[in-house]
Amino acid sequence: MDRLVKDEEVLRYLRNHTYDETMEHFKISRMTIARIKKRNVRKSEYQPDKVRVAIIGVGNAASALVQGIEYYKYAQTSSGVLRPTLAGFHISDILIVAAFDISLDKVGKKLSDAIKKNELPMMVEINEDFDVIVTMGNKLDGFISETEKLIKPATISSVDVVQVLKNAGAEIVLCLLPSGADKAVEFYAEKALEAGCAFVNATPTSIATNKSFAKRFQEAGLPLIGDDLQDQFGATILHKLILQQMLDRGINIIESYALDVGGGAESLNTLYRTGAKDVKRVIKSMSVSSALNVDAPIVAGTTDYVEHLGNARNTFLWIVGEGFLGSKIVMDIKIQTEDGPNGGSVLADVVRATKVALNQGSSGPIDEISAYGFKKPPSAPKNPAEAARNLANFILGIK
Repeated sequence: MDRLVKDEEVLRYLRNHTYDETMEHFKISRMTIARIKKRNVRKSEYQPDKVRVAIIGVGNAASALVQGIEYYKYAQTSSGVLRPTLAGFHISDILIVAAFDISLDKVGKKLSDAIKKNELPMMVEINEDFDVIVTMGNKLDGFISETEKLIKPATISSVDVVQVLKNAGAEIVLCLLPSGADKAVEFYAEKALEAGCAFVNATPTSIATNKSFAKRFQEAGLPLIGDDLQDQFGATILHKLILQQMLDRGINIIESYALDVGGGAESLNTLYRTGAKDVKRVIKSMSVSSALNVDAPIVAGTTDYVEHLGNARNTFLWIVGEGFLGSKIVMDIKIQTEDGPNGGSVLADVVRATKVALNQGSSGPIDEISAYGFKKPPSAPKNPAEAARNLANFILGIK
């Protein structure tokens, strides 16, 4: 049982010690520390007007998020949005306070101008809220020879990432780097820790599922979310829903695949970067089969790059099932989506939910947020409906 301690003593000690050290020193629980932090935060800090986000990688996903923030600020409809308001935060309460990229076409430009260099067309006129200057990030493994011509890496030196994050007052670092850029993703996770920011990893690189990072973010009192963003309505989520409905109706799953071709930089990168294609295929396949506990061959992943598709992605979904008296059921479905916008609504939910986690004093991997928005969370739910319920309960403070 926690003993009585003064809030100011705990907060003073916590400034120079980890959560675990503070728990041991005062013989109190992690939840008690979170409650102390929460009741001592000024109202203006506890729920400010904006959710302050720093973006790593100003590509199609970043463009979709920026355009969505601007569009739904004034739109008379919430069509296409999962949650227009989440825990009191409207989608327009997301403020991009810093942005990092390595492209010559984007570095040094206003964010509103930099996103025009992507495949995703401009569908919204962006205002001065997005005048933040895109700064030079660290190249590391952020590009490969096949994507170098498309990215056009700048030759200037990287900025001090931690200092930029601190100066901007960033609370959340949103990593939108290419698949397989493991060194770069880990680099920015480290910088988020140093700057005292939560980290949201939209890439397949293991960060939220990495035990070392999980422990360090927990000790730092910072939320960690990921890995590998799941689209609002892409092949993975649709695959799960159809298979779940078939199982619920007593259909035996014989085999299935979901293979896609795309024209964006992410498709090109996934195909040609060493190991990225295999990693994505394993994650997508396991995301479907493990969640449903299906004992049948299931394969999902990217198979080709078609330049003229641009930001579009075509997915071919094939499912074979067995019904009453062994009768065969075959589904052959084509899905066409746009990569950037298909992840925008989920990103908007995830960053706002991460802000809630910060307000609650939650730290380390947050299963409820990760399972809701990502293909490879630390702990996977049985189905999307359960993930949505768990997120709602987390926001309400119900376990």
